[in-house]
Amino acid sequence: APHLRSGPWRAGSRKAPRCTAPRCGTWRRRARRTAPGAPLWVSVCVTPVQLSVKMLVPGLGENILCVVSGLRALCRRPRCRLRLLRLSDVFSHMPCMELVRCILSALPRLQTLSVTFPSYTAPVSAGPSGTALLPSESSLEQLEIRFPREPLHTALLLPVLRASRLLQQLSLDSAALPSPRELEHLLQALKEYNPNLKKLSFHDVNLADHQKEVLLLLQDPILQEITFSFCRLFENCTTEFLSEIINTVKRNSTLKSLKLPGNRLGNHRLVALADIFSEDSSSSLCQLDVSSNCIKPDGLLEFTKKLEGHIQQRGGRIKFTHLRLFQNWLDQDTETAQEALRRLRAVCSVVNDTWDSSQAFADYISVM
Repeated sequence: APHLRSGPWRAGSRKAPRCTAPRCGTWRRRARRTAPGAPLWVSVCVTPVQLSVKMLVPGLGENILCVVSGLRALCRRPRCRLRLLRLSDVFSHMPCMELVRCILSALPRLQTLSVTFPSYTAPVSAGPSGTALLPSESSLEQLEIRFPREPLHTALLLPVLRASRLLQQLSLDSAALPSPRELEHLLQALKEYNPNLKKLSFHDVNLADHQKEVLLLLQDPILQEITFSFCRLFENCTTEFLSEIINTVKRNSTLKSLKLPGNRLGNHRLVALADIFSEDSSSSLCQLDVSSNCIKPDGLLEFTKKLEGHIQQRGGRIKFTHLRLFQNWLDQDTETAQEALRRLRAVCSVVNDTWDSSQAFADYISVM
């Protein structure tokens, strides 16, 4: 039986859920609402040394700080150590980075923090003013933030990065970069404060005009996994920029996984990417994700043939093991697609799906 019990827990209540005997278990409760909107769902998994909390928290508004306060009180109980916190659908009345600072200030031993902000509503009265004091060194190893289309001001993120020396994974979703310098400052901060960072992910962040910074990331000697997901990476792509990407990855012996879904790669750019595995390459790339990239069967077959040629030149020695192809236009020529997939599967593990490409006709017109 679960050992974390409580009655209906209302945000704003001073009484935190009670932690009892040290037995493993899972607790899930639909708490009473404290504000108009959907109910608060709380899912807690407890072991004698670890506490994980996942919350769907629409409609809480400023009461989200009461939830954080309750979690801090809970963590002060013997054998209750909060390691993972996921907050979804947070309609915050303060800037999202200020809330992140408040959480880390209250829960310095947190190892994983994931926060999703669908929107940001400015408070009617004066609210927190960015004065939450962060610990000199937190235990945070994984940070995921989905922004509400709010500009990412690196100055607000810097204190979090500075305090998170153990950070290994960082994911930024839907952040708007107000100026070209913001991404440059972010990369400088990561290099200075987070030497253990292994995985970096950008999703739905417009990087079309940040080619210099993209190349700097791809040549980073520490990062093992980089994700540019729906970042418009090849929107203004020239032949020179594509060649620079390929040559940079070829020289990077640390990078193991490169994920490029939703960047309008197209056939000819996919074929060019096969040169990452050429005979003169020192790349250690094992995984490549080119999902949702307007790839057609003839382009995939040409990529496969070029890849086979490079493998033959290298005497069959290649580290490439996984290729992801979700939501591409492989249904336009089934026979060619099947031949390409059959030959690819002799080289690596291929993950794809059956997808109706007619849905993407408008996108196809836009990249012609």
